Amino acid sequence: MPSVLVVGGGLVGLSASLCLHHHGIDHVLVERATEPSPLPRSRGLHTRSVEIFRQLGIEDRVQAAGATALRMGRFGGARTGRTLGDSAPLEMGLGRPDRGGGPLGQSASPSHFCFCPQVVLEPVLRDIARERGADLRFGTELTAFAQHADHVGATLTDRASGRTETLRADYLIAADGAASGVRTALGITSTRQPPTHHYLNLFFRADLTELVRDATFSQCEIRNERVAGLFAAKNNTDEWTFHLEYDPAAETPADYPDARCLDLIRAAIGPFADGLGIELLARGAWDTGTAVADEYRRGRIFLAGDAAHRHAPWGGFGANTGIADAHNLAWKLAAVLEGRSRDELLDTYRPERRPRAVLAVEQARLRTEFLTRYGVPTGDNADVLARHLDTDAVMTRYRHTPDGRDQPPVEALTGQTGTRFPHVPLQAADGRTLSTLDLFGRGWTLLAGSTAWDRAAKGLPLTVRRVGGPDDADAPLRDPEGAWAALVGLPEDGALLVRPDGFVAARSDDGTLSPATLGRVLREVSYARA
Repeated sequence: MPSVLVVGGGLVGLSASLCLHHHGIDHVLVERATEPSPLPRSRGLHTRSVEIFRQLGIEDRVQAAGATALRMGRFGGARTGRTLGDSAPLEMGLGRPDRGGGPLGQSASPSHFCFCPQVVLEPVLRDIARERGADLRFGTELTAFAQHADHVGATLTDRASGRTETLRADYLIAADGAASGVRTALGITSTRQPPTHHYLNLFFRADLTELVRDATFSQCEIRNERVAGLFAAKNNTDEWTFHLEYDPAAETPADYPDARCLDLIRAAIGPFADGLGIELLARGAWDTGTAVADEYRRGRIFLAGDAAHRHAPWGGFGANTGIADAHNLAWKLAAVLEGRSRDELLDTYRPERRPRAVLAVEQARLRTEFLTRYGVPTGDNADVLARHLDTDAVMTRYRHTPDGRDQPPVEALTGQTGTRFPHVPLQAADGRTLSTLDLFGRGWTLLAGSTAWDRAAKGLPLTVRRVGGPDDADAPLRDPEGAWAALVGLPEDGALLVRPDGFVAARSDDGTLSPATLGRVLREVSYARA
């Protein structure tokens, strides 16, 4: 019997599989489709997601996959015009306030943003999971499930043969998308906002290399007398997406046969499209409506990714928020399954992750209007621009609170309780340079400045990492520039208690953590079994 059943084999489900494997938890992943959707959806991994993949030991492979995505130019930039051919670049970010956290509001990190469309990334994650021994069953559908006191029972159906199998698991993670059958079957309600726009996502092949040479972009808004929509780059040469706006009060997707879609794509490209070969590869309808599940847990079942939160892609928060869901949940499931923590630890999943989704929904909605999305003042969007948070604030500089209360992102990561530990380059005894973020991953960690903490930690389920100053030759880890102590603001004999996911649980200057109380504090914050 596997410990966890993961339902859904997209980015979030595969990330959950990799996170569970990282913590040594046996699991089965089922996905009704046999291959990833050809439609480009998520296109970029924010820095925090890449940090998570770094912790899993796969950052290099993900970045290598991303390096193959673009055939010309770079990712980024925005344009607008009547057609793609006469579009002009935007001067971006002029009206968006600096939110702190370092240059351009960014937290220091050993990782960086990765442009890697979902259709490129999913096969890579699938291959890595299989290499690591994960039981991935594509073409297999969850057709029924029931919760019991000590397990979840699931009926799995092979879609090719129709054969069924009954499987028992301790827990179930529903990463089965915005139309989640698991969430629907459980009757979990969502807080919703109506859509502002409706689109057809038209993925097509056409060689636009010469048209966009030296004028590549992330998004290009098109408005003319025949068509309105948005080009999104995939490889900057011959694969593109056009998000075609339509009015659901007047038409439905069925009113747009392929021939009409191709004609409208030509109208959006402009005269360059005359005689150009255009092949429609895939299509799908979507809207900008939002939904955030009111519950993230029902007994032994948890929602993650689009099953828990859905919103427009503006800002690229969706898949990235879902990857962080999986990262947050996996170590908690491991602690409970291995008998180290009480079940109450799992109740912290919702108050820690749901506020992240609510904020992402709000920030994506604030980016609905194209010029406002890119920080361009229009004369009437000052109030909206003032409410924009930079990506780093949304994805990295947030702070967990035990009761899920919303609070603004911190201006900078300095080791505050409830925040991701800040990145500081350290020097190991063998001369290697590593990040403080590389010190966390499978268990609890105590970063300390004196040997008094080693004695206090003896026999406790945590790893002590002593960080010495520039002149401390005996310290296993040295801070050559003295940056760590200055950044976190602790005395030389201070310490920070850090969770497996790299978030600070307690500080020695917060009035509770000391060598004498270390054991009690660790038991409290880890929900340790008596």
